[in-house]
Amino acid sequence: MLEELKKPTAVEGIKRSSNLLRGDLAQELANEVTNVTSESEQLLKFHGIYAQDNRDVRRERALNAETLEYIFMVRVVVPGGMLTTERWLALDRIATNLADGTVRLTTRQAVQFHGVIKNGLRPLAISLDHELLSSFAGCGDVVRNVVSCPTLQANSGDPQLSEIARTLSRAFRPTTNAHWEIFVNGDKAVSREDDCERPIYGQTYLPRKFKIAVAHPHENCVDVFAQDVGLIPATHHEFGTGFNLVVGGGLGRSYANRDTFARLAEPLTFVTSSEVPEVIGAVIATYRDLGDRTDRKRARMKYVVADLGLKNFREEVERRLGRALRAPLALPENFDASDHLGWRTNHDGTHEVGVRISAGRVRDDVNGARVQSALRRVANSFDVTFFITPQQDIVISNVATGDREAIETILVDHGVRMAEELGVVERNALACPALPTCGQALAESERRLPELVVNLEGVLAKRSLSRRPLQLRMTGCPNGCARPAIAEVGVVGRTKTTYDIFVGGGIRGDRLAMLYREKVPFGEIANVLDPLFERWEREGVVGEAFGDFVSRTGIS
Repeated sequence: MLEELKKPTAVEGIKRSSNLLRGDLAQELANEVTNVTSESEQLLKFHGIYAQDNRDVRRERALNAETLEYIFMVRVVVPGGMLTTERWLALDRIATNLADGTVRLTTRQAVQFHGVIKNGLRPLAISLDHELLSSFAGCGDVVRNVVSCPTLQANSGDPQLSEIARTLSRAFRPTTNAHWEIFVNGDKAVSREDDCERPIYGQTYLPRKFKIAVAHPHENCVDVFAQDVGLIPATHHEFGTGFNLVVGGGLGRSYANRDTFARLAEPLTFVTSSEVPEVIGAVIATYRDLGDRTDRKRARMKYVVADLGLKNFREEVERRLGRALRAPLALPENFDASDHLGWRTNHDGTHEVGVRISAGRVRDDVNGARVQSALRRVANSFDVTFFITPQQDIVISNVATGDREAIETILVDHGVRMAEELGVVERNALACPALPTCGQALAESERRLPELVVNLEGVLAKRSLSRRPLQLRMTGCPNGCARPAIAEVGVVGRTKTTYDIFVGGGIRGDRLAMLYREKVPFGEIANVLDPLFERWEREGVVGEAFGDFVSRTGIS
């Protein structure tokens, strides 16, 4: 009875009445006000844009009765993180001319621009369109940027595997013309009479976002079990090559809702390559129909799978698919995650080098590495391909043998440290942007990551652990954008000055971390973890990773 009394959220009403994501956006973009209404903020997300304000000056402006410093974040869709040098240079120019000057790489292999003002949104969209890029569907209640292992794309030698992320992106991209009318073509908005949307989206799209990732068959850099749908290449003895399809993962939760939780995906079925779009379409349709549209904090597909159970969820998918699903195959045993850093040789004899980008922020530091200039120089000088990795780094691929030394020289001359020079925590540390731009952030993340890395590496060195890798992921809130819920050490913002600490996840991405301590002040994080490191040094077996040690010993 209570379920019948629940009403759809206000966002559902905004979507339904939006005329396929148009709403009043065109009119609001044309006025001189520096922000938009709350209804338009919701619709902007579908166009890859988040309305924000500079939280560093929010209090000062409020005390002075001044308007907030309104800015926007724009997220560019980059399926599988693959970019030509021309597109990279275009993104670099856009960052310089229309944003805060930096290019932000995400854990979903997308690109974000920060600090964009409202009257820069249309010029930015037009600039992207000239490069056949777009922010449309970078956010919102749709299938988000499809993630794929860089090695799968650059080094598999299999055209189907290398193109899978782009194939899926095309298959599930919304078809409304709204974005191009409002942001690119301007006055053509009233002339479109043939506009329509995919049936899997309809008038109200999905209950919330939907994430797909494609893993390499032998390594899990994409964290495939943290996705709504994950694909793992496999070979069936009867049906040949295809994928194990896993469903129901997701890491975000809410402090205000105890009925939210992190969850790992479970194997659902084996699909051949040709069946992938159809079966994923049936999964999406199941989520569309059964996802909770009355509570956005519990609207993700993982809760549908958790509430129904995998057996009942499978039956719902089969009903929409119109046939039975095959049983899944056994998951890979060798499934460690590569960070893709350093040099390696591709299957075709070319080379690639992975370059560390601290917290994914591509820029020239005043007293440090000039990463942005180095990548610009490489892109202007060589015919290579760039891959954004799920660790927020850059792989420069398709490097000819004769160009390898010159590219490394450019990197070194610009102060970019090579993989072997990186610290054991620094090498794998992730962070979300958090303050001052993200409206969800409760605490700092990106800006304090370097200090936390130094603190942890200092404690490890004190205990003769300076050569033992440690995976650190830090976020300013529990939404989990940097995936701390499956990290060896996850640091999650709880209040403005404190963090919850999770331990025991692992580099394979197949184990949730456990809550170790709550509300720890930032300056005490390393010291709080030190007793665990002492036990790891004393009791760990040879070669045992920290997360594996914590899981084995059940430390609490």
